Amino acid sequence: MGKNLVYMAKPTYGGWVTFTAHLSLKYECNLFKIGKRSEPNKRDYGYGVGYQNLRIDELIEKPNLVITAIDKHYWKYLHLFPKGTILVIHDPTELKVSKKEENPLIKYITQNHFKVVTIRETVRDFIKEKYNVDCDFIKHPFFEYPKTKERSDYHSLAISRIDFDKHTDLILKANKLINNEEKKIQIFGAENRLYVHHKLKELDFETYWKGKYPKTLPLMYNGKDLLNSCKFVVDMSIIKGDGGGTQYTFLEAIYHGCALILHKEWVEKGSTFKKDQNCYVVGFTDDVGQEIANIINTTIDGNDEAMKIYRRVVRNSKEILKDHTNLQWF
Repeated sequence: MGKNLVYMAKPTYGGWVTFTAHLSLKYECNLFKIGKRSEPNKRDYGYGVGYQNLRIDELIEKPNLVITAIDKHYWKYLHLFPKGTILVIHDPTELKVSKKEENPLIKYITQNHFKVVTIRETVRDFIKEKYNVDCDFIKHPFFEYPKTKERSDYHSLAISRIDFDKHTDLILKANKLINNEEKKIQIFGAENRLYVHHKLKELDFETYWKGKYPKTLPLMYNGKDLLNSCKFVVDMSIIKGDGGGTQYTFLEAIYHGCALILHKEWVEKGSTFKKDQNCYVVGFTDDVGQEIANIINTTIDGNDEAMKIYRRVVRNSKEILKDHTNLQWF
């Protein structure tokens, strides 16, 4: 019998949303959200997935429930779910404690009410160390969606959320140092406006930000496949207590043959990524923007050694993807 997925969070963009879509598509799962009333018809979730709104009393009667993501707006429903329900924790920030309110997630996890699954080893280890709770670690599921032949208009892209933990400011600093205007990093993603206001206004953010990326697989923009023939995807994620493994921005880049440029504070948290072998790594100096620019500038110049590294990175990264396309979540 198939699994019934429940998305219990406000964000409509980002890793939680993409994870839920890939899980639903790969294993042909039903997707639900909690509504004030039950609706007979499905709504558009994005990425070719539909979801149905159900009242909580009807939803918890469904078998094989999997909570794919949850934020504080839905904490009040946790106690209603049957013991043993699968709950996915994506990163340690979901378990942070506020002075204003308790985090009931911690209570239910430590009481073993849910079967907790994490998608990176670092998160599993964090929960074990801090709360002495054993979790299952299962890598991101990746649905091999059909690609198009529409080539990207962009040489270099950033496709993660625009936020403090994504360090988009480092990418904008790199753009000032990339020699060729057409090779500069174009930015797609949902923005944290507070971060934009305080960190990015003076870095020509509006010049390079193209808006929120489309919720399609593949990512289409103006009729073009954003990642098809794109050379670099830059992701400067650094999350306390997390890292080392994959994110969907990484996997989508690899799937389309793009080379990843990652921050060493992410890479060094695990063994998945290796510098100049299956990705590029920056963050070794105080001028990370210059490090990013050097990689892109050198590759543009067509230097033989630089191109040798580039081809190796793209080729070897394909091995990472196999672990996500061949795995069995359920």
